[in-house]
Amino acid sequence: MTASISRRNLLKGAAFSAAGVAALGMAGCAPQAEGSKGSDDLAETGEGAGKHTWEVKPEPIAADQISQTVDTEVLIIGGGYSGTCCALSAAENGAKVVLVEKDAVLNGHGVGGTGAIASRALDELGLKFDKSLEMERWVSTCGNRCRESLVGKWFRESERCMNWFLDMAETNGAQCMVTVGSNSTVHPEIACYHFMSGGPIFEEHTMADFVEYMFEAEALKAGAEFVYEMPAVQLVQDESGRVTGAICQSKDGSYVQYNASKGVVLATGDISYNDEYINEFAPVATRVFTRLCSDQGNVGDGHNMAAWAGGAFQEGPWPTMMHPQAAATFHGPFLFVNPDGKRFMNEATWVQGKCLGVMYNGGADHAWSIFDARWQTDLLGSLEHGGGMFWDTFRPYGSDYQAAVDGHTKTVENGLAEVPDYYKRADTLEELAEMIEVDPAELKATVERYNALCKAGEDTDFYKEKHFLFPIEEGPFTACMVAPGLLAVTGGIHISDNFEVLNADDEPIPGLYAIGNCAGDIYAVDYPINIQGNSHGRCLVQGKCLGEQLAGVYQEI
Repeated sequence: MTASISRRNLLKGAAFSAAGVAALGMAGCAPQAEGSKGSDDLAETGEGAGKHTWEVKPEPIAADQISQTVDTEVLIIGGGYSGTCCALSAAENGAKVVLVEKDAVLNGHGVGGTGAIASRALDELGLKFDKSLEMERWVSTCGNRCRESLVGKWFRESERCMNWFLDMAETNGAQCMVTVGSNSTVHPEIACYHFMSGGPIFEEHTMADFVEYMFEAEALKAGAEFVYEMPAVQLVQDESGRVTGAICQSKDGSYVQYNASKGVVLATGDISYNDEYINEFAPVATRVFTRLCSDQGNVGDGHNMAAWAGGAFQEGPWPTMMHPQAAATFHGPFLFVNPDGKRFMNEATWVQGKCLGVMYNGGADHAWSIFDARWQTDLLGSLEHGGGMFWDTFRPYGSDYQAAVDGHTKTVENGLAEVPDYYKRADTLEELAEMIEVDPAELKATVERYNALCKAGEDTDFYKEKHFLFPIEEGPFTACMVAPGLLAVTGGIHISDNFEVLNADDEPIPGLYAIGNCAGDIYAVDYPINIQGNSHGRCLVQGKCLGEQLAGVYQEI
């Protein structure tokens, strides 16, 4: 699985091949329209004046407005990774389950890979990782403000849940490919990204949503019910405050009340398309080039309902998952210049660092990666010391570095032909400067300074490691636009280690749970990537464990 892929063939599962995922950056994720389906203003009139949407509980929907009542044991709101996983886990362990989804389809993001700290697939490759070290990296990336007991539960449960997932994938004709990590000294990424592909369900869907449809297929066999175009609008609480169900609105506008005797699970995704939430909890996201890979229906429905039921949010700022592939999807460790033609950061860093560096140190929503005719040789040399997401590629663990170079060569050449706004090439630096709309004299001075540092073997401006110092001397010269894209806001509802929604006093809201990207506390401040794919890994662990818990079979490790 080392051939390249193009933007045209990327979405269908049958067309996928791993080394070329960098041809797009994030499969199944085209840049979405800017703007928000949620309000970015405080209420101006009435009792809610000056308050946020989540602070103003709406009037209850009257009983005479409800056209139908459905009884179940577990009600799951949201058909993404965590919700579909939870539905399967609860149903296969004997619980009566209904999942309601507001869209007409299930929603999957990214390239569908899932991170795990251990698994039988890793065992087969002889890969074993130090949990103590990787958890410390996770926690420190989060500014030591995530809840360590919740992270620790993920580390304990990850292997068990991944092996369950591997068995299911193989039963459905899929195979697992573990992809390479990064050799970076400062920002290493372990080789733990489990990508599943193949089989009839994969062929019928995209790699972005294949996992969700596989979970659904298995859950339906176990007796779960999935209801589409049925958005939840209000939770139902009894006199004690216990959540006993939810009221949903069908496509014809009528209301359906689902009563859930064992629990209601919020799995509604993040708040990427609600500016009111972003401005309050993740203002860094206002600086990105575009919003990527986030369902435009992710507007905080679950967050609102949790707050209206008495739940609290984790303290801000909420962490953002960002990748710098919103324009060109390759740039490597080479010289970055901002729109003024100036260098502004150490370019050989991790994906989040590149995004933040472009926006804050570069002072814009994009920059340009500049390299010369020897870039393939330079890139090959760099991978011995660095790499990681989109600097290397999603290539199989154990494959040669040259596979990454070949994949990125196709990416750049295809980009020059197909997406010329983001990829530029010229015989001279002066011509290249004109193409990227920077002052030629400024770019020339920047390159001369950079080349001098490369020749000296020490970057006294930003102290990039010397093995990443590649001069820019021989034409033709290429520029690839580096543009931060928002994938998700990975913070939200305050939860217990058992995924119960908590109030401001850390007391559970009985009957109410939250998992996946609408749930908070497992991350904070920034999103760790030392364990590649850990957001999906979090959805897997939380979904499976909570499903077992609600079915009454969970045993704490």
